[in-house]
Amino acid sequence: RMRAWPDGKTRMLIKLSSAFYKHATAKTFGLLLLAYGIYMPVFFYANVPFGLTQIAPYAANGGILDLDFFYSAAQAYQRLAGFGPDGRATYLRILMGDLIYPGLLGVFMSVTLSLLLRRIVPAGGAWRYLNLLPIANMAADYLENAMLIALLAAYPAQLNGIAAIAGVATAIKSVFGLLSFVALGVVLLIWVIQRVMRRPTT
Repeated sequence: RMRAWPDGKTRMLIKLSSAFYKHATAKTFGLLLLAYGIYMPVFFYANVPFGLTQIAPYAANGGILDLDFFYSAAQAYQRLAGFGPDGRATYLRILMGDLIYPGLLGVFMSVTLSLLLRRIVPAGGAWRYLNLLPIANMAADYLENAMLIALLAAYPAQLNGIAAIAGVATAIKSVFGLLSFVALGVVLLIWVIQRVMRRPTT
C-alpha cells in the first residue's frame, strides 16, 4: 500500500495510474507512437518557427535552458542576456511549441509502461505505479515552461525567485525523465526475457 502521501492524494494517484492501465491498448499505443513519431523530429530537427534548431544562431553561450540539468537564477539571466532580443523572441516561440511535446511524451511513455507492466506485474503490485514516472516528468516540464515564459515575458526585469524555481523544476524534470527511460528499458528487458523463457522448446 502507498503511504507517502495523505489518503486523498494517494487515491488520486491510484486513480490516475488506473486510468492509464484502462486506456492502454494497442490502438492507443499505435496512435501515440504515430503522433510522437511525427511531432518529435519536427520539434527537434525541422526548420519550423517553433523548432529547437531556431535557437542555434543565438546560442554561442549555450542553448536553451530546458536542456540543462540545473541552473541558478544568475545563470538563467546570463543565458537570456546572451541570446539578445531576437534570440529571446525565438526562445519564446520554442516554448510555445514545447507546450505540446511534454504532454505527448508523458502520455506516450505512460501508456507504453502500462502495457508492459500489465504483463509482468500482478494486479495490485506496487511496481505498477512506475507508469506515473513519465507523468511526474511531464508535470515538472510544464512547471519549468511556465516559469521560463514568465522570465521572457518580464525581461529585462529580473524575477529571481521564479528563475530559481525554474532551475529546480528543470532538475526535477531531468531526474524523472531519466528514471522514466530507465524504468522503460528495464521493464522492456524483463518482458522480453519472460517471453523467451515461456517459449516452448522443441
